[in-house]
Amino acid sequence: MQTILRITSIRYRWLLGLLTLRVLIDGFNVLISMLIQLGLTVALSGQVNLLVAIFAGMLAAAVVYTGIYFLSGVVTERLKRRVSGDIATDLMANFLQDDATQVPDNGTATNLIVTDTQHIMQFLDAGVLPLVDFGITVFLGVIYVVTQSWQLALMFVAFGGLFAGVSRGLFRQQNQAQTTFIQIDDKHKAFFNDFLANVAVVRNLNVFAYSRQRHADYFQQAAPSMRQMATASGALAGIFNGGVYLAEVLTLMVGFAMLTVTGSSVAGLLGAWNAGVGSILWPFLGLAPTIGFLAQQRTSIDRVLPRLTQQVMPVFSPMKRDYQPDTIKIRGTKVSFHYPQTNREILQHLDFQIHNQGITFLIGANGAGKTTLLKLILNELQPTTGKIEIQGVPAKIKSASLFAFVPQRSVMFTASMTANLLLASQADPTKLPALLQQLQLDRYAADLDQTLQPNQLSPGEQRRLGIIRGIAADRPFIVLDEPFSDIDAVNQQAVMQLLRQEAKKRGVVIITHTFDFVTAADQVLKVGDHHDN
Repeated sequence: MQTILRITSIRYRWLLGLLTLRVLIDGFNVLISMLIQLGLTVALSGQVNLLVAIFAGMLAAAVVYTGIYFLSGVVTERLKRRVSGDIATDLMANFLQDDATQVPDNGTATNLIVTDTQHIMQFLDAGVLPLVDFGITVFLGVIYVVTQSWQLALMFVAFGGLFAGVSRGLFRQQNQAQTTFIQIDDKHKAFFNDFLANVAVVRNLNVFAYSRQRHADYFQQAAPSMRQMATASGALAGIFNGGVYLAEVLTLMVGFAMLTVTGSSVAGLLGAWNAGVGSILWPFLGLAPTIGFLAQQRTSIDRVLPRLTQQVMPVFSPMKRDYQPDTIKIRGTKVSFHYPQTNREILQHLDFQIHNQGITFLIGANGAGKTTLLKLILNELQPTTGKIEIQGVPAKIKSASLFAFVPQRSVMFTASMTANLLLASQADPTKLPALLQQLQLDRYAADLDQTLQPNQLSPGEQRRLGIIRGIAADRPFIVLDEPFSDIDAVNQQAVMQLLRQEAKKRGVVIITHTFDFVTAADQVLKVGDHHDN
């Protein structure tokens, strides 16, 4: 629990208030046991008026119990949402902080954001609070039973200790199996995302057998872990359920057998037995799913924690420019780069300058290193040797805030056109209709509040909307990765005309593999003349 408190904004005083409510809830069963014992004694003595008062007290206690339980539920749910929001936000910031070689695949990212975050979010009502309830209830139950019969209390504690020892061993088994299972599930989800992205191709080529086989392979890899988890869960359920009922019968038999030895009354015995069953044995029935959840949670914390303990990248917020955009330039000096898994240089001793006005083409064959150079410029990767400097801006300005990046595939959201193009930035939305019309997207210019359906967009429309999104960001540089792919000749000319207009007020960097749109006024930076990637 301390780990979760450290990585979220939950405060100890909030948990203290919640635990106070749980103490009141957990004491209810002991209170009812005491009232039952008192009621039996009063009933046997024929004191009807007092018996009615006892029943009235039990009803009042039930009403108060309901109110406290309601308040506890509200507080628990609010804390869960706070934990979920904190962890999911920090994970997304961590994904943005990672360089291009460390970003998790789709399956791992999905499990971290959804499955692992949900497991940790449930730490209160599925993990900590059940254990707190268990501890408080058993403690109060033992105290009460001891006051009636220490022999009976000893039996209940012995059964409880036996159950606790068994549960500890089964917890370790489940945790080990869960760790193996989730690693396989990461790969399975990554494949499923790839399958959804290629469903049209799979349908067209009729290769369902391949997809089914891949799914079957992942299930087969996960089968040993699933069997281990199922065996441990079954053992927990069987031992606790069967063991508790056996303990109930044995303790009741021993209790009646010891009446003459202890001198206890039947009412006292039944009250103590009821408290022992309800407050000592029955809590063990809920321990099995709690242990199973704690195994999942431990695995999730181990996966999430390394990412949350890293320095989280600050979110770039709109800032007032305290620099002159026309003084900025990018300078690369003797830039070389190779990926960690290979010593083959993708870029070698590259010198270049990119000014904040005009168009710079990064040209090279497929695989020549154009995208790698782009990531170096955007500070997603660091040069193996050499350096890339952003000149003309204060040191406090983050380099990423100077660039608007337009990838080969711009992802749109099911949201309004304005929301898709501005992405909650403070840019001026009044410029959007003209930009849409200039790129032959008139049907979207008429109503910027219409909800966009991404699956109905053609690849060319997605690419042009991505270009408008980059221009609307109003950064000193706009960097475009293969902006002319998936666009017909007419729209290519429209895109190029718009980019030349923008080049009068910002630097435009275009990654491409052809010289089709290069003019004498443009700067050309050739990549991969001597090295193929």
